[in-house]
Amino acid sequence: MELSNVYKATKIVETIENYSIAESNKFTYSEPINLDGDNWFYEDEQFWHEVISNPEKYWNKKINLYAFTICDWVARIPGLYWANYSAVIRKHSENEIAKQSKQWIEFYPPGKSRKVLGGIGTIILPPNDDGKRLLSISSSCNASLGIPILIYPDVFDSLNLKQGDAITIKNARWQPLDLSWSKRFASTQGIPRGCIIVDSPNKIEINKRDVPVAFHPFSIMEYQKGDALLYDFVYLTVDSKLENLRNQIENFFNYYAQKENRYGKYLINPNMIEPYFETQYTSPHDMQLQSEKAKLELIYKRIRDFEFNHTTLNRLIEILPSYYDSNLAIRRLAKSVGVSPAILQDDNAASMSSQLINYCFDTNKIEELTDRMLVEYPTIFSNKI
Repeated sequence: MELSNVYKATKIVETIENYSIAESNKFTYSEPINLDGDNWFYEDEQFWHEVISNPEKYWNKKINLYAFTICDWVARIPGLYWANYSAVIRKHSENEIAKQSKQWIEFYPPGKSRKVLGGIGTIILPPNDDGKRLLSISSSCNASLGIPILIYPDVFDSLNLKQGDAITIKNARWQPLDLSWSKRFASTQGIPRGCIIVDSPNKIEINKRDVPVAFHPFSIMEYQKGDALLYDFVYLTVDSKLENLRNQIENFFNYYAQKENRYGKYLINPNMIEPYFETQYTSPHDMQLQSEKAKLELIYKRIRDFEFNHTTLNRLIEILPSYYDSNLAIRRLAKSVGVSPAILQDDNAASMSSQLINYCFDTNKIEELTDRMLVEYPTIFSNKI
């Protein structure tokens, strides 16, 4: 059993939980503090490096962005691509490539999962009740790398804004949304959940129209392999200038689900306005229904039972002391995932690792544990593939 699958299983659970709150683009108004608006950003990486490393510095402040392109799609976790551990996760091996040419690469399901784990993957959200739309802007014309932006309807109408418009934004607020990411997972706790508020046409200058942008519709596929029921991420890189764009996306996801007798079905829908293919959940709202809670718990149980089997837990027990090599380190790790260190009997690191891992598995906290391990040591699973 590949230990990389442990983290994949963890992120599938995290993705479902965060997808269930993806439609919330509410915010609480507060006056900007920085009236000068002298924070200029020119690249996606520059922006995310600043706000991830020092989020409090920019909340409710006025900022400026030069030559960023609008995309209708938003990263599933905006900023995740730029987290320190994401680049490590995105690295793929040769045996994860199904087909390759000069223009494109098709990955087997584990290879696709690795890319989504590292921040690739986008969704498209409907306008909220007031007609405001949450989109993204990107200096690199790539929605997975970009910044969320909430645009008021009168701004859209007066400027006739469209996907592919390259714009400069002046004196707009970086505003926190009411809901944060799922608090269970360390990998998303450090990503500020906010957006740039554009509430006036005066804050936008259009530099160029009809620029190509890239986005990545994604889903989670449940499929068969032999006697096993597996879960993997699936995504497609799409150029907005692609001919017959909608048909191309639909055809790919349908083909990929049936290829090699997978009998795959998709759990979540990336396009919440006009779905491309059939999914178990057409929107985050569906997951909030009481009738669906038990079904989601069953999915989580299937994932845990398959990926966190006896052999895998033993391998985790072997690896963990290599990184957390003292009883103090184990106790700190336990506390960071909400486990009282008092439940651990004082012993050497190997013994306490076993106690902690087994306790987390029994109490359905194993995902939180593995997520925390990878955030603190990004290479912890990569050398065990």
